[in-house]
Amino acid sequence: MIPESVHSGASRAEQEIFFQLATLEVAGWEYALHSTNLPEHDRKRVCEIDFLLLGERGLLVLEAKGGEILLKKDVWHTRDLKGNRHRLKESPLDQAQTSMFALAKVLRRITADPELVERTVFGYGVVFPDSEFDAVSVEWTPEMVINSIRLASEGWTDCLDRLGAFWEGKPGNRGPLSADDVERYLNVLRPDFDRVLSLRRLDDMVEKELVALTRGQYKALDQHRRNPRLVFEGGAGTGKTMLAVEMCRRARDSGERILLTCHSHVLAAFIRSQQDLDGITAVPFDEVSTFGADTFDMVVVDEAQDVINGHGLDVLDSVLSGGLADGRWAFFLDSNNQRGLVGRYEDQAKVRLDSHRPTFVDLMDNCRNTIEIVRATQERTGADLGVTEAGHGREVVVVEDDRDKAIIAVSAALAEIEEHGVPLEQVVLLSPHDLAASIFVDLPAEWLERVDVLDLMRMRRPGRGRVGFAQVADFKGLESRYAFLEVDAAADEQAARAQLYVGMTRAKAALWVVKPGASGADQ
Repeated sequence: MIPESVHSGASRAEQEIFFQLATLEVAGWEYALHSTNLPEHDRKRVCEIDFLLLGERGLLVLEAKGGEILLKKDVWHTRDLKGNRHRLKESPLDQAQTSMFALAKVLRRITADPELVERTVFGYGVVFPDSEFDAVSVEWTPEMVINSIRLASEGWTDCLDRLGAFWEGKPGNRGPLSADDVERYLNVLRPDFDRVLSLRRLDDMVEKELVALTRGQYKALDQHRRNPRLVFEGGAGTGKTMLAVEMCRRARDSGERILLTCHSHVLAAFIRSQQDLDGITAVPFDEVSTFGADTFDMVVVDEAQDVINGHGLDVLDSVLSGGLADGRWAFFLDSNNQRGLVGRYEDQAKVRLDSHRPTFVDLMDNCRNTIEIVRATQERTGADLGVTEAGHGREVVVVEDDRDKAIIAVSAALAEIEEHGVPLEQVVLLSPHDLAASIFVDLPAEWLERVDVLDLMRMRRPGRGRVGFAQVADFKGLESRYAFLEVDAAADEQAARAQLYVGMTRAKAALWVVKPGASGADQ
């Protein structure tokens, strides 16, 4: 399938057909192109081909029409699932036919070998996935109509085979294409520059979508601003840290004494370095016990799954005016997926916290990761990251090879990133180990000497042209546009899943997962 994901404006019928074709292997058609736009048409300014099949058997145009199909007095209608009838501007078969002729016309003009078009089999058909439409007419043959009955009884393979055979039987000395012919067609139908955006351009597009989603997350604060005790639960990427910081800003403006804390020293320092946090105490959790009783009017805890234990709640209860029972507080946590990586989470402590009758808020919108990163993380960890509408980025790349070949693959990917004009300071290498024990220590000298172990100073002001490195646990709560994640094959199942979940969800635009085996010399 090209592209590898369904068009955002596709109808329900097109989406169903897309996923069915994506799993299909039919001899004679190697590619299925979704939503091919043509700039020329005899009767229209432009036209779109829903699905175009390409292979050694030729080119097949498929027009998709969902819902029930009705034809009365030569006027076509569809009826949707709600019973609403919609008149079609033209016959779906006419639409497919004229699109086929428009395609052939464009190809004659732009291909380097015009004779290629004259010896290629062209055909068209209409797919009615929801309708039993079986009307007989001199204007079409049964092979040209793929309805719900045929799909159920014959399946896609037989339907397409019969449609292809019908058009192959037409006169005109047209026949099979060679592999080179197919590639020549592919290069003009969907050239490489059309299929793959530059990484930097893709990053810019994703960033704009994510900023729009971030604005939507503020609604969660507006809706619950009057509730004194809150538990925000959401997966990685659902904006917990951003919301925690904004909640503190709003409370500070009303004159309250605010504590913002989290387990990680790195994350706490990073939060403290953000703009407009004057008057807010932002410290790592192990410093909270140094404050006196009733020091704060409000406590906000980020990455709270790391400190929900008996000792942790006792410390917070002491420094908060009114204590946990009657004071004002908010906990932001991901208790299902990130617990146990650092700190300590106790179920009984969570029961204690819940006994103070907080309002529970589920964060469902992912405002960090692309669709590809969300899907890949869900597939590998089973974790729910919420729903992302951030659009598509690059497919997640999994490098699973011996150590030497894995390093070659990582070096090649870094070189590609640099060639695409991506600032290297937007790239982070993540590992369960420190740099000296990680796979990245084996990078060639020209890359290794450009790697900085991240600390607060380097996160705030990353060196230009420098690649960052951090251990996964230290990078929890943080993010980077591009991430390379080393997987520890020796870790136990629970720890490995937590490392994988946290590491994968740090990436905003593109992700490489590196699973090194023994080096070739050690095998």
